[in-house]
Amino acid sequence: MNSNHSPLSDSSPYHDVLAQCIDHWGLVPEKTELVRDGINHVFATEFENGAPVIIRISDGALRGRGEILGELFWLDHLIRHGCTVTTPIPSRGGELLETIELDEGTMHVSCFERFGGRQLDPATDAEWNDELFLKLGREIGRIHCASDKLQLPADRDRRPWYKSKSMQFPDPLPAVYNPQVVDAMRAFINKLREWPTPFRHYGLVHRDLHKGNFLVENGKVQIIDFDLGCYGWRAVDLAVLLFSSYYYPSLRVPHASELAGNVLAKVVQGYREEYTLDGEQLDMVGDMILLHTIHNYIVIAPAEEHWQIALGDPQPTVTESLAWIEQLWLNGHKLQVDLSQL
Repeated sequence: MNSNHSPLSDSSPYHDVLAQCIDHWGLVPEKTELVRDGINHVFATEFENGAPVIIRISDGALRGRGEILGELFWLDHLIRHGCTVTTPIPSRGGELLETIELDEGTMHVSCFERFGGRQLDPATDAEWNDELFLKLGREIGRIHCASDKLQLPADRDRRPWYKSKSMQFPDPLPAVYNPQVVDAMRAFINKLREWPTPFRHYGLVHRDLHKGNFLVENGKVQIIDFDLGCYGWRAVDLAVLLFSSYYYPSLRVPHASELAGNVLAKVVQGYREEYTLDGEQLDMVGDMILLHTIHNYIVIAPAEEHWQIALGDPQPTVTESLAWIEQLWLNGHKLQVDLSQL
């Protein structure tokens, strides 16, 4: 068993969902391992013919069936337009999405081809280099370009960024959140909601493009996990990559702004080979990083211990990183983003 994977607990409701889905896709239970739990539970497994696949289980309380069908419709469109992205696999009944009802609630299950590539570690992998950033930029640009040619059906649509449940503070506000920080974040969200949303600047975005959501094999890059995809500013797909690999405090990256500036410059160079990207969009990157800190705060603060384990026991701890986010907003939410290399 891969030491980075977790065995599937027989007591988990997700085990019950998988048990019901074995026949839907012809899965092999003993080959099934938990890869990642979070907003979704993601499992690596195999078909009976040995083909490696990914099973993703989404909690229906967080993501409606129509939203997930919109994601699958979007992925099909991207694939037909030459994008290297996750490929959905229909069940034996011809369905891209199977819905399972449990006592705990509704679960939505989808299956994807498992790409042979691997995630890269910026600190240790030689492949984390300028060539990768150029390729990643081309893929992002290709996705944005193709997405502007798509009109999702009304019953299979994605939400705008501010309507996503992962961008909503609970009401009433739990004690784990600092009310002053929340007030500052809410004011920022309200300000962004008044911004214009011009064509090419705003549209369908991945919104979670960190290093764990693209895989590399023989120099080829595949972008995976579009579950958080929504309507937003295109600059967010540049910002999340920078925040998750350089700015997040648990990483302790020396000269983070300078390194992030080099990554941004190369990603933008690759992007512009596929689609337009102007200076006004690049000026938004800092604000999009701040927007992503809000997403992190909302999702992680109520479950610090869970995320400490899920993120590989980082040091500084998740608790310390959340404190850094809080201080950032209490101090007027200023981040230095190096645009000088563009």
